[in-house]
Amino acid sequence: MPRYRRKSGTRKFFGFLTFVGFVVFAVAGVMVLRNVINGDGVVLVVSNASGETPNTIPLDALDVERRSPRALQIGDLRLESPVRSVGLEEDGQLEVPDETEVGWYEYGSAPGLPGSTVLAGHVSWNRTVGPFHQLGNLEPGAQVDVIADDGTTRVYQVVERAVYDKDELPTDRIWRTTGDETLVLITCGGSYNPDIRRYRQNIVVYAVPISELPATSSVPTTESA
Repeated sequence: MPRYRRKSGTRKFFGFLTFVGFVVFAVAGVMVLRNVINGDGVVLVVSNASGETPNTIPLDALDVERRSPRALQIGDLRLESPVRSVGLEEDGQLEVPDETEVGWYEYGSAPGLPGSTVLAGHVSWNRTVGPFHQLGNLEPGAQVDVIADDGTTRVYQVVERAVYDKDELPTDRIWRTTGDETLVLITCGGSYNPDIRRYRQNIVVYAVPISELPATSSVPTTESA
């Protein structure tokens, strides 16, 4: 009997240790997630943001009428966000709005025109979840609606989702103003570096146009647009 009691006590002791280990692991995971979301400013770094990459023609040199994106809707992500025009920072990085908006790279292409229409948004910013927080979950086949300043809605379908190191973005594919029309959505992703409060990669979603809807009575706008 004493021998049986010792074995039972050992099993209980190791069971208790297993439970404690699980609790510690769970708490640590919550702490990491909280630190990522509540970061003072998770910066979206997109290298080589240039509208004049090799084998492209700047849209300013073309006789075309541009429609500026003013709103973005993605049903699968329950996302409805205003869009405003952005350019480049002094260091050459893509300018990105805060957590309330998505940025359209105005020196690239635009809805309905050849090349890539680039929209960028934060995963998190200023202790708040950003508009592209769930972009890494967007699957091929999903629908993306871009509402232009004339009220028309350009409907796209996702065809690819990729993750690149920040210094390995395919510039000829993303920053182009010629070739097939493509919608490009960019945000931070991959592993997170808490020391510099940045992600090490970029998530990029590619979508192609499938239809266009006529103008509606109301067009979402932003004060800064």
